[in-house]
Amino acid sequence: MAFWWASQGSNYPAAIAQGSLWTCVNVNGRLPQDRALLQQIRPGDIVFHHYREYLRAVSTASSRYREASRPPDYPTEHENLDDGWQVDVEPIVTDLQLHFSRVAELLPHGKPGPLNKNGVPQQKYLSALTTEQGSALLRELGLLDSVDTDDDHGVGTEWPIAATDVAGWTARRVEQTALRLSLFEGRTDGECGICGRTLPASLLVAGHIKPRALCTDAERLDFPSVAMLTCTLGCDALFENRYITVDSSGTIVPGRASEHPAVAESVSALAGLRCLAYTEAREVYFNAHRDLTFVGVGNSTVAASVAL
Repeated sequence: MAFWWASQGSNYPAAIAQGSLWTCVNVNGRLPQDRALLQQIRPGDIVFHHYREYLRAVSTASSRYREASRPPDYPTEHENLDDGWQVDVEPIVTDLQLHFSRVAELLPHGKPGPLNKNGVPQQKYLSALTTEQGSALLRELGLLDSVDTDDDHGVGTEWPIAATDVAGWTARRVEQTALRLSLFEGRTDGECGICGRTLPASLLVAGHIKPRALCTDAERLDFPSVAMLTCTLGCDALFENRYITVDSSGTIVPGRASEHPAVAESVSALAGLRCLAYTEAREVYFNAHRDLTFVGVGNSTVAASVAL
């Protein structure tokens, strides 16, 4: 996972609405280095969008680059420069107004970053950011909590494995943030996909239907379908531990058996209810959850013992 800064011009409103980053060669037939970086963007990378003095949006890349004609509403002064390359992005948030003066306090000045030596955004399309720089912007925007350095394994330590741990931690936190933003759609509360209760966001988890560890990269980026909101009042734990699952009709059914009366009582209270999160698009992920919950043996069904 990588972090990128995109300085965009008058096409920004159309580009962010379309979910596109596009470029072509210049009038001299060359692809400048800042535009060639488009070919290095990978699905899951985070992109910060700057437009007219402000950081306006954050998105995740959902494709690698491909050959593409100039998208609609991308202005040009040269009609023969309409063939180029495009990367698709999925906006996480688009109503930001973080002024570059504040960005200049968070990011280093001068090459190779997006700011010149005076801390002003340069006239260059794309810039690569380090994990630490991307995390700093996400924290400032309220999209990523501060790194817990209580165990001295945080950014800047000299422990051999620290950088890998922090990078992995950051990527996972960014993905979780994107999932929550996608599912809450700007609301401060939501409905538990299992019990149906409307609860504050602090009591809801953006949980993967198919366990994240078993998802492909493409599935992990399928934010609208791969996850659902489940409450911390019991539903999330019951579903995560496969004490309940959802059948092909969208009905909640018992899963693994439990010898604990309290667990059995909680399962009984939910069994037979309609799963509010069930949709046709999510069926493939609910099916994966069922496959993990039950393993058919002849005509009998036994609980799966998959360690995740």
